[in-house]
Amino acid sequence: MNDPGLDDAIADEAHALDHNSSPDEKDNSREIDASHPHAARWWLASTAYPLIAGTFGPMSSAFSICSLSQPWRMELLPGGGERDVPDPHWVTSINAVSLGFALIANLALSLNMAKRIRFGIAQPVIIVGWYISSLLLLGDLIALGVLMYRPENAGRTYTQTYFYGTFAAGLYFIIATMMLVTAWGAHKGQYSREYKLTTSQRTLMLQTIIFFIYLLGGSAVYARVEGWKFMDAVYWGDFTLLTVGIGNFAPATHLGRGLLFPYAVGGIIILGLIISSIRTLMLEHGREKVANLITAHTRKILLKQAYDKDTQSRLVPNLHADPDDMTEMSARERQKREFITMRRIRQVATVQHKWVSLITSLVVWMALWLLGALVFWRSEINLGWTYFEALYFAYVTLLTIGFGDIYPTTSLGKAFFVFWSLLAVPAITILISSIGDTLIRIVKDATLFLGEITILPGDRSLLARVKDLVRISWTEKWLQETTGEENDPRVFLGDTDEDSERGIARTRQGTAEAEEHRKEESAHRRGDLAAENIHHYHYLLFREIRKLIDLTTRNLSKEFDYLEWEYYLALISGQNKPCNNVSGNTAQAKEHAKRLEKYRNWSWLDKKSPLLGRESEVEWLLKALTEAMECELKAMTLDHQTTKESGVSRRVSGDETAKGKVDRSGLKSRDGFEV
Repeated sequence: MNDPGLDDAIADEAHALDHNSSPDEKDNSREIDASHPHAARWWLASTAYPLIAGTFGPMSSAFSICSLSQPWRMELLPGGGERDVPDPHWVTSINAVSLGFALIANLALSLNMAKRIRFGIAQPVIIVGWYISSLLLLGDLIALGVLMYRPENAGRTYTQTYFYGTFAAGLYFIIATMMLVTAWGAHKGQYSREYKLTTSQRTLMLQTIIFFIYLLGGSAVYARVEGWKFMDAVYWGDFTLLTVGIGNFAPATHLGRGLLFPYAVGGIIILGLIISSIRTLMLEHGREKVANLITAHTRKILLKQAYDKDTQSRLVPNLHADPDDMTEMSARERQKREFITMRRIRQVATVQHKWVSLITSLVVWMALWLLGALVFWRSEINLGWTYFEALYFAYVTLLTIGFGDIYPTTSLGKAFFVFWSLLAVPAITILISSIGDTLIRIVKDATLFLGEITILPGDRSLLARVKDLVRISWTEKWLQETTGEENDPRVFLGDTDEDSERGIARTRQGTAEAEEHRKEESAHRRGDLAAENIHHYHYLLFREIRKLIDLTTRNLSKEFDYLEWEYYLALISGQNKPCNNVSGNTAQAKEHAKRLEKYRNWSWLDKKSPLLGRESEVEWLLKALTEAMECELKAMTLDHQTTKESGVSRRVSGDETAKGKVDRSGLKSRDGFEV
């Protein structure tokens, strides 16, 4: 299916829904440590398996409904036609009972995810319900298959509904097994007994239910209007909504063609929402988990190389400390090397993650293509199809080209096409997105390079560009991150003319930053060095918080260099806050000492390093600076209250007897604030 262009809208909606989740939803989900050796397994069991079950459960039920719509056998007439053969009543009854258990399991799963039924009650119903559905349907299929060997069934074959029942039985068994693994992991205490699905993930399941209702409902209408069999109408509705357009079935009546306008548009929109939701969940939420696992694995390997005295890695600097070496590196040099190491670990993990995603999606797509072609070849082999023709048909279908020169005509071919296409089209969408993160960048760089040396010369000479290519190793080339507005050199930490102009504008607006700057200048004129230092420190906090807010509002994922991080950490910890004149008994001094102790043994190699966290560097720094500012304001308020109470006590004890009242006019704290 062609990309409907709804990716950004769905991504924004999913982000908004996830961040507006209820507190209970967030509290009940225990986070799985990415460094845990079985983290991937438990994340699959706690999150991916319930999501797959909730998505494929409605598909399985839809296939069960299809298997009930018509008999499972048909007779091929001599003139080329076909006639349905009624099934025994017990076959239909068992099929209906199987569908009933499946619907109960689907309902229990939905109610449990909506927190209407407890996990301990719903999970047995879900697992047992789907297992019973699978076994009943499987027994029904086997029993009817045995009957087909009787002499009276000579010349008869299976209809599409028989194969839909086969797909449904297999899906029921697979998703029931997944939910059994989920229940086992919760029983072992690896995660909480609540599904860790966000609102956007549950929305995907609702969209899937709506799509299959829409597909089957529209197929029933067209079967009535066009005089098709219901299964042929489902086959037509599938390749119509997927925009493949094979063409062997097409509406011929005026009513059918008229209904196509709203039916096709509505179905394409719903399917577009589903594909965009899948892409959002797979490429953002799923990738986040995979990225954490890859980062943890990369960190372990590269740190081992960094501390290995016998092996010098080309990726990370050496961190081995030799006790016999008299020229031991300084603490600042060590921290700088640790910073470079963690930055490189993140870069290597990012590159690995992009290529792992590409290779994984490519393998899935190739498997769907090759195995799908194999099934089409075997189903249509009596009609003279070769495997190459099956590959050709599967390829043009995967890319939603749909020439219509060849198409499946057998019952197995049509039924498998519906099942296979519903998996293949989202797979090609994810593959295209993965290609955009890797190969497209290579093509773009090559195109720009060829343009600069031919018809679109750049600012640099051809010789300079060639020297750059020779000088930079391939490893460095792959690890180079794209530079843009987020690394704008104008976003600087020190005082600049731009900062002065902004400071004037902020002063006119009466912001807290300008107010602290005014109080700093006032304390300087009075000669109050302690107050001047404190207000200058507050001014720096407000200024950097404002700068980071500006970056956040522009949605920039800026990566700061080591000097910038060194400055920010000193600002957060209060290392650059002069406290010579601050008494150690004040709340501000105690808070200052507490933060100094917290960052005294700072190490970039920690698992919770901001360079490896889920938050961006801007978000981490903004949060840390805001917390430092809150602590400062609380400590300052406490000091003012203490000063006020002690000043009032002294004045009352010394003057109350003589004057009969307390004169508090003009009383100031040591920081220059009016009390």
